Amino acid sequence: MSVTTVLSGGVAAALVAVAAALVYRDATRVGVDLGSPLSWAAFVVVTSCVAASTVILVPDAPLPGVLVVAALGPLLYLLERDDSMHGDGPADPTRLPSESERADDSDE
Repeated sequence: MSVTTVLSGGVAAALVAVAAALVYRDATRVGVDLGSPLSWAAFVVVTSCVAASTVILVPDAPLPGVLVVAALGPLLYLLERDDSMHGDGPADPTRLPSESERADDSDE
């Protein structure tokens, strides 16, 4: 094993630890509806470990697929975070979520 491999593995592990810590901190602050902050941080670590094991065990695995698996944990957390913050009201199929109440009055 070369020094570059060990160094890149250490950097990747540090990035995963930082991402999990940020997810845990944010999930604690926001109060996500589904799951606990610890489970979301663990999900980020698990998806990153699955991506790393895919790279190690399947050397011919396509890089875009590995990156999708690695990004799955943080992306699903962000979707749940957004739903926890903005998903309480009933859906209105006639308006975009970014439109304000006053935008309807200006059209008429």
